[in-house]
Amino acid sequence: VQVVRIRPFVGFMLTNALLIVRYGAVGILNTLVTIATYFLLRHVGVGLDAANFLSYLAGILNSYVFNRLWVFRSRENRYLREGAVFFFGAALCWALQWVAFRLLLLCLSERAAYLIGMCVYPGLNYLYNRLVTFKRNKRV
Repeated sequence: VQVVRIRPFVGFMLTNALLIVRYGAVGILNTLVTIATYFLLRHVGVGLDAANFLSYLAGILNSYVFNRLWVFRSRENRYLREGAVFFFGAALCWALQWVAFRLLLLCLSERAAYLIGMCVYPGLNYLYNRLVTFKRNKRV
């Protein structure tokens, strides 16, 4: 008869639940920054794709700072390497979001396509950062 160790599993679940809650809080802030930037840029006449790119860039910068310091508590001293890996993942996730956004524009209004297209980014970005960017941070 094998004894199942409950305590390590519970600890693992609590740690990941806390990560997801923190990531979600940062995600809400990023979403607000991204949406506000997008609609502000569109209001002042910036083109559709440029506003999409620049608004995500603002959210990504915000995301890197808060995810690094608060969510994943990175202690990595190689900021340039870690930042490059983070921004590569963000660019990849943004590109997938952009494709979804452009496809949604074929059948939805700009506002609806933008807001629905935003749903693609967070899940992919969390997985990328958890598994690639901040994978060395065992103490989160």
